[in-house]
Amino acid sequence: MAAVPAPAAPAAPWRAGLRAALREWAGGEGRAWIFVFKTALAALLALWLAMRLGLDSPRSALLTVVIVAQPASGMVLAKSFYRTLGTLAGCLGTFLLVGLFAQQRELFLGAMALWVGLCTAGAARYRNFQAYAFILAGYTTCLIGFPATLNPPAVFDIAVTRVSEVMLGILCAGVVADLVLPQRLGATLVATVRGRYKDFLGFVTGALRGRLDRGAQERAHARFVADIVAFEAQRDAAYFESPDARVRSGRLRLLNAEFMSATTSIHTLGQHMQRLRTRGAGAAPAALAPLYEALADALLPPGAEPPAMAAEAAPVVARLERFLDELPARAAQARGALEPTAGAEALLDFDSAAELLRRFCREMRDYTESYAALAQPGTPLARPAPSYVPHTDLATALLSGVRATAALLAVSVFWIASAWPYGAGAATLACVVCCLFAAAPAPLPAVRAMGLGFLGGLAAAFACAFFVLPHLDGFALLAAGLLPFLMLGLKLAAAPRTALLGTGFNIMFASAVNLENHMRFDPAALLNDGFAALFGVLVAGLAFALLVPPDSPRLRRHLLRRLRAQILLACFGALAGLRHRFENSTRDLLSQLVAGSDPAGPGPRRLLGLALSVLETGHAVIDLRGTLADASLPQQQRAACRACLRRLAQFFERPVPARRLRALDSLALTAARVDAMLAFAPQGAGSDALRRARTSLHVLRILLLDDETCTVLSAVEDPAAVAPSTGAFRAA
Repeated sequence: MAAVPAPAAPAAPWRAGLRAALREWAGGEGRAWIFVFKTALAALLALWLAMRLGLDSPRSALLTVVIVAQPASGMVLAKSFYRTLGTLAGCLGTFLLVGLFAQQRELFLGAMALWVGLCTAGAARYRNFQAYAFILAGYTTCLIGFPATLNPPAVFDIAVTRVSEVMLGILCAGVVADLVLPQRLGATLVATVRGRYKDFLGFVTGALRGRLDRGAQERAHARFVADIVAFEAQRDAAYFESPDARVRSGRLRLLNAEFMSATTSIHTLGQHMQRLRTRGAGAAPAALAPLYEALADALLPPGAEPPAMAAEAAPVVARLERFLDELPARAAQARGALEPTAGAEALLDFDSAAELLRRFCREMRDYTESYAALAQPGTPLARPAPSYVPHTDLATALLSGVRATAALLAVSVFWIASAWPYGAGAATLACVVCCLFAAAPAPLPAVRAMGLGFLGGLAAAFACAFFVLPHLDGFALLAAGLLPFLMLGLKLAAAPRTALLGTGFNIMFASAVNLENHMRFDPAALLNDGFAALFGVLVAGLAFALLVPPDSPRLRRHLLRRLRAQILLACFGALAGLRHRFENSTRDLLSQLVAGSDPAGPGPRRLLGLALSVLETGHAVIDLRGTLADASLPQQQRAACRACLRRLAQFFERPVPARRLRALDSLALTAARVDAMLAFAPQGAGSDALRRARTSLHVLRILLLDDETCTVLSAVEDPAAVAPSTGAFRAA
């Protein structure tokens, strides 16, 4: 008789707990230590190669590695690419300035300050790693130009050496990041897309079924704004990782654009229904309630789980297609039941709400279809993928440039007047800090954190250079002596709360320890270089504090007006691709205003309310303009609608009560003209265009009748809406 095997004994509880702890460590702290060891390996590899090749300044290769270090491979490659572009542009700028002003020290420094100001303005105007190219173009000119003025014929040799050292560091950082335990952004993007679709599906079904209060909806929309901007930055960096990431880049861009449209549409629908209830016009919301429930069931049937991945989203697309096909008949049936007891105003309420519901359903269908298409990368895109267009404010960028120019001129004047031998180092660091934090929402805390990192790095460099390295011989021992200090700085840089502290530590340590093939141990030179760098940081901090600080009420009021002025873009911008340009530039501007603040604070909540009101209003205006582009719309009604748009633009430019009344009068007059035309228009394309125009006019009228929305739009002039929450801002 065969023996029956005994059942396997369950794993000991301590083993299961140990495995769970290891998994948790690998997903959190373990990733940080992988970053630390990989970056240290790349830095030491770059240092060894620079010494073997006999480059003049091996520390520049080491410094490049710690500067471009990022946790994900795509971020390292993206930052390296733009650092290369910026370094080359800085070399060309140096050749030009040295060729023109090598014999005139004052003219050279003035031209250098203007160049740095232009580069800083570019860094403030662009986003993500594109801004990094402008930063490098600015301070590379200082690194090459200042030594070159002492020996102008050697400018080409200095530039070639500088580029060689930087390129060596970039090569080592990229190779190690891509080959040694690579952390791909592609996997992060996949998890982000899945989680975002699942969360949004739950949010939409909860909102349609009336299960979410206003606070929950505000928190969800704040999260959506942050996700959209962060997702675009990750997608941009992932482009450098692999061919697969480049193939999917267009799909991800389309997915992000359609997610933006869907979030705005669901908010607009909810706000419109809330306004109708507030006005006592509850007949239309009650008549449409069964349609909301049916749409929620189509998105997520009761008891069903949301799609776990893109391949499982195809049934949702099919259900939405079916709902869209049935929606006209269902809406007509609900309207027919409403007609006997409702007046003309209530029927308009119903028509406008039904149109907003149809629009959201269509955009949700498009978003779900794009999500499902991620499982089939070889198929063509269903729609063109629009480019992400961030909001860039020219005035703010120019102010950043003026600030950097003033800081560099101040250090240069002190340098010339005092004949300070280390003035070049101070000027270079002032340039670096002004460029680096040009677009930071709260630069003073950031400069303070980096300054503390510089102090720590200077102390570490002194201890390493004079108490550790003199006792070591050979590169292996040199690496062993440097490794604890590198790991300390990189571990600080890996934690979000101490990232700037660690960055300052790494930059100062790699610069001040002064690693060369023939080491020189000069404590006075090390301290003088370090104190010159700290002086440059101090001047940059004073420039941020005194010259219109980026978080000053005046500048924030300017940005708030720019946010409200986005509605003018909707009124007068070129219609082709306008909806997407308006959508993502508005959200990008909001992200700049709330960057570094506590999302739960009153300030960010007010800003979110303003941005959502701007988005809602802009979409209603763009819908009306889209109807005006229909050739079947009669010319007289088209002219009346355009005059109405001008009145609306005047109100949104300066939302005062008198302009609000004029805009409402214009809406009423235009609506009356459209109604008169509809009474005699035969059925056909012309009457359809008139009905769409009438619905858009009604939506805008309901919006302008809402006192809360108009108060939010005019809140720019309110000091409470301008001032940031005390203590809420942190270094970006």
